This record gives sequence, C-alpha cells and structure tokens, in this order.
Amino acid sequence: MGTLVVALIVAGCAALAVKSILAGKKNGKASCGGDCGRCKGCH
Repeated sequence: MGTLVVALIVAGCAALAVKSILAGKKNGKASCGGDCGRCKGCH
C-alpha cells in the first residue's frame, strides 16, 4: 500500500513537471527564448 502511495505521488510530480514544461514552450519561454540563431540550435 505504501509503495502505491509513493508511486502516485511521484507520478503526480512528474505530470506537473511535464505540464509546466509544455506550458512554457507554448508561451514561448524556451530555455534560450526561442531564438535558435542566438543559442546555436537548442531546439
């Protein structure tokens, strides 16, 4: 039972992290600001 609870917590954290990354990309907040000419092709 404890393993299931921990697995659900870890899965929830992973889902929130992915959601945050996707939301950032959607809003144009890439690691280099979306300017691949400036950051030498990070995308």
